[in-house]
Amino acid sequence: MNKTIEDLSINIEYTFSSYLGDVDEGRYIKEVKAIVYNGECADNKENELIGEMDFKLLNLEQAKEDGFWIYQIFDYYEYTFRHGQSFYNFQKNDFRKELYSHYNDNLFNENICIIERMGLLPEYRGLGLGPRLFKDLVYHFKNYSALFMLQPYPLQFELVEKKGIELGLETFEKNKAKAFKKLRAYYESWGLEKIKGIKDLLFYNAEVINEKFDNISLED
Repeated sequence: MNKTIEDLSINIEYTFSSYLGDVDEGRYIKEVKAIVYNGECADNKENELIGEMDFKLLNLEQAKEDGFWIYQIFDYYEYTFRHGQSFYNFQKNDFRKELYSHYNDNLFNENICIIERMGLLPEYRGLGLGPRLFKDLVYHFKNYSALFMLQPYPLQFELVEKKGIELGLETFEKNKAKAFKKLRAYYESWGLEKIKGIKDLLFYNAEVINEKFDNISLED
């Protein structure tokens, strides 16, 4: 029997770690892992692990207050540096003008959440869980970071070692152009937006009204 959203009881466990030591770039980055379960509570051994999310929270406001060089924070990880160059001006220690223009200068919080990976097991796709997981992430972290960034890159084309749950990537679209277009449209349906002048990335700003995002319901 096919699953429906009404059959599920979804719980998400967010975890991150920290260390006590000298202040370096890592002190301004929270690397967060989200585990998605179908079950009543996260520590129930009978729960079914159905999905994962990986994202990083960059505390740029605190870094600036401490006089820390923002370039070093983005450069701490290859992923954050590669994409950070597209939307952040390291010389001016500020977001690029394209972002301010798009959001009419509504970028009051300078922290940013960079979403690296979101995945669900094949049998849990097509149920409307993706946008709900995104909205839950925003709900819990928007007071820390109002700006969220995501690259719509189909996982089946990533040349990386397998990690975490098996996502059944062999069932995904094989045509690269079609896969990119479909995935980008899917994320845009959540309220993520393309910014003119910034290539290949999508953004959501929790400080501005967004009807697509607001229409996502966390209710069953």
